[in-house]
Amino acid sequence: MATPRMRVDREWLNTNVLQNIEVRKAINATARRLAPIVQQIAFIEGDPDYANSVRVETGTTRPGLKSPTHTRRPQARVIIGDEHAMEKEHGTRIYPKKGFLRRAVRRL
Repeated sequence: MATPRMRVDREWLNTNVLQNIEVRKAINATARRLAPIVQQIAFIEGDPDYANSVRVETGTTRPGLKSPTHTRRPQARVIIGDEHAMEKEHGTRIYPKKGFLRRAVRRL
């Protein structure tokens, strides 16, 4: 037996969840707790350039393009300004895999 699908009113969702100040504060607080952990791991690993380039970007909204309902959601992101951040995170021939962000999320 199939369970019936719940339908949520888009206006209710937008006003009570997506635009809610408390939800945005919680998302921002998580990003602000994560950033110093990333910096600490990078300093311990001996990469001060990576650590000094960590910042938190808030106030933007995810476009929701992959969502089946195309719902735009609030976000706060930890941004790494180091030009080799992707290589250091995932590893290449030149840069060994460090996984600073992955390890910081695990500590959070």
